[in-house]
This record gives sequence, structure tokens and C-alpha cells, in this order.
Amino acid sequence: MRVTGMMQNIQLMKNLRNTNSNITEWQDKLATGQRIHRPGDDPVGIGYLMRYNSELNRTDEFLENARTGSGWLRTMDSLMQQTSDILKRARVLTQQASTGTVPADARVQIASEMRQLREQLVTIGNSDYSGRYLFNGQKTDIPPYTVAGAETEQTDPGVYYLSVSASVTVPVSITGEKIFGAAGAADNMFKVLKDIATHLDNNDQNLLLQDLKLIDDTSNRLSLSWAEIGARMNRFDLVENHLLDEQIGLKELRSEVGDVDMTEAITELKLKENVLQAALSTGARIMQVSLIDFIR
Repeated sequence: MRVTGMMQNIQLMKNLRNTNSNITEWQDKLATGQRIHRPGDDPVGIGYLMRYNSELNRTDEFLENARTGSGWLRTMDSLMQQTSDILKRARVLTQQASTGTVPADARVQIASEMRQLREQLVTIGNSDYSGRYLFNGQKTDIPPYTVAGAETEQTDPGVYYLSVSASVTVPVSITGEKIFGAAGAADNMFKVLKDIATHLDNNDQNLLLQDLKLIDDTSNRLSLSWAEIGARMNRFDLVENHLLDEQIGLKELRSEVGDVDMTEAITELKLKENVLQAALSTGARIMQVSLIDFIR
């Protein structure tokens, strides 16, 4: 086979083009830190990479739910502390008013504060987190109580859940009646405070002594709900830690498949650059020689 000058030139240009393409490829890998830019780079690896990315996206959603649940429950925990403070204050006032040393006009003043405590309790019952009411079961878009009739209003018995994995949902909400008492019940917190205010207005010491026991009963019920909230908070903390560990594992697997080995990339790029320089140097010497150089 006769090798012509044109063939040499074409082969030289082809080799230079391939070398430049390899240099560009390794430059892209170094610039992005990614080994795979298109399916053709690694048909098997791209499948694993897509699966790991999909798992990470799902884990991000579950992690967001876990953090939402933690925030929801921490808000409820703070509200339980406020409710406990109201009951403690109501008990102190009731005990003080139940003694014979307090005059009737002082009991009327205490009754006014008792009504303020009840209104604050209604405000707590209508608390929300990110626009969702905490104590109305699954009807999180509707406030459960009104100041006028809180003691007779029923809350939704449903439970609001959050998904923390493909097969696990964790309850978040606690219905208001479980905390504040059943609608119309004698130990309903709103009713207890309203009745105390009435008994104070009527200057009825005997009923005030009975009210003290009802306050204790509501406090005990509050403690049970408060403990349940604490247990759920611990559950969400464990879930969040588990999801963070899972994310670390998935990111390591994705890195093994998709991330470039920097040492290898730098070595390969330097090698390709040396090859290009050698090809250019050789080509320059070959292309300088032609038939004209030998014509005398």
C-alpha cells in the first residue's frame, strides 16, 4: 500500500482530534468532579447513579417530614408547659380564694383573672404550626375552639401522620379533647376555669374546694399527654438520625460510582497533554517536507 502525503496529513489530523477530545473529556471530569456525564460514559454505572440519586431524593423528603414532626412536637411541648403554668396559677388563686380570710370583693377580682386564664387557654388550644392547627386532629385547617363555647366544642378525633419511610408513618397530632378534656365533661379545662370564675362571683367557698380537685385531675391528664409528646419527640429524633446515617451511606455509594478520582484524572490529563505536544512536534516536522523540497 502506497502511503501518500495526504494520507499522512489525514491520519495526523485524526490523531490530533482524538487527543484533543480526550483532553477535553478529562478537563470536564476535573472541572465537575464527576466521572459520568452521559450514559455512554458508563452504561452500568449510570443505572446505579440514577438509583442512588432517586433514593437520596426520597430520603430528603422523609427527613423533611421528620424535621417537621420534631418542630410540631416541640411547639406542642412548649404549649403544654404554658398550659401547666395556667393550671398552677389557677390552683394558687382558687386555693387562696377558698379560705375564709379573703373578702367577697377580692374573690370578684380573682374571678376576673380566672376568665383571663381561660381565654389564654383557648388561645393555646387554637395554636398552629406552619399554618396547621395542632389540636383538631386531621382537620388542621380549622381552629378547634372559640372563647364563647370552648367547653362544649368537640375536636376532630382523627390523628395527623407523617411518613418517615416508604412503609412507616408516625402520629404527630393529639386531639384537643385528650388534653383539655371531653366536650361538656366536668373535668374539661375550659369548663373548670369557667365554673371557678362563677363560684368566685357567687362567693361559694365549698364549691371552690371541689374545684381544687378538678384542677388536679386536669393536671394529671395533661401530664399523660405531655409524656406522650415527649415519647414522640424521641421517636422523631431517632428517625432523623437514622435517615442522616442512611444519607451518608448513599452519598458514599454514589461517590464511588460517579465521582472522579482526582489523582487519576490529573495524571491522565497530563499524559494526554504530553501526547498532544509530541504529536504536534512530530506532525510539524513531517508536514514541512514535500515533493517540492526535492525538485532541483
